Amino acid sequence: MRLYRGFGGLPSGFGPAVVAMGNFDGVHLGHRQVLGATIESARSRGVTAAAVTFHPHPLRILAPERAPVLIQSLPDRLACLESTGIDAVILVPFSRVLAEVTAEAFVEEFLVRRLGCIELHVGGDARFGKGRAGDVALLQRLADIHGFDLMISDAVKADGIRSSSSEIRRRLLAGNVAGARTLLGRPFSLVGEVVTGAARGRAMGFPTANLLPDSAMLPAPGVYAAIGLVPGFRLPAAVHLGPIPTFDVTPPVVEAHLVGFDGYLPGVRMRLDFVQRLRGVIRFDCVEALQQQIVKDISDTLQYIENDEGIR
Repeated sequence: MRLYRGFGGLPSGFGPAVVAMGNFDGVHLGHRQVLGATIESARSRGVTAAAVTFHPHPLRILAPERAPVLIQSLPDRLACLESTGIDAVILVPFSRVLAEVTAEAFVEEFLVRRLGCIELHVGGDARFGKGRAGDVALLQRLADIHGFDLMISDAVKADGIRSSSSEIRRRLLAGNVAGARTLLGRPFSLVGEVVTGAARGRAMGFPTANLLPDSAMLPAPGVYAAIGLVPGFRLPAAVHLGPIPTFDVTPPVVEAHLVGFDGYLPGVRMRLDFVQRLRGVIRFDCVEALQQQIVKDISDTLQYIENDEGIR
């Protein structure tokens, strides 16, 4: 996959291209339908399949108080886009200057002239350009004017619920990582560097890897069954996420006990694929009670992962 940071970085004669456009936060089932149709059409036409996406999220610039917490860090989003087989991603820096560009000017200058767009794929709720005036109806008029095809992807539903970034966020904030996985088409993941912790878990006989996540999106506090991935290992993980009231630790932490692993991980990159929420955060009266609960959490983790054919 070729990554271009803004339209200015495009080589001359980039097109023709079939283009998908959107924020693509989460690269969920709905996004994958748009991207898959883009790639299929580009292959049949013998041209480039390109995705146009924006960073930061437009609301982060225009209305920070309403900006959503993103499901993924930017590197994760780009990795997921690459996994679809897309040929090129144009990562557009969103700014107040760009926000003043009309939908008509955006299509003519960037999509048609610079990308050589011959076919554009968007979701039915697409909005872009100054005042978010660029909806599907306007896009169709512009497609007729500039001579490109417009393809609108239908909403993708899983268990009767439309796959959308906002619904996935709602599920994660409720701790429903299994439900988020249904709409993502893969487990929700936290990725980041392992940092040195207080070694409380090791002192109790359950060493933990303390993750500093790249992204701000955290599921609801609790204990989760997950898969931990570090270089050379893929292991069941019992993950504590949130405060630790038993030890009066208030700032939320992400601590993963990788079952069967006792190596040194600080400084290593780790990914946690979340499978199921096991319980909420509990204050225990003594360390022994906490240890007994951890034993149960590990047992429950192993049971969930053993019974989950989609994660093994």
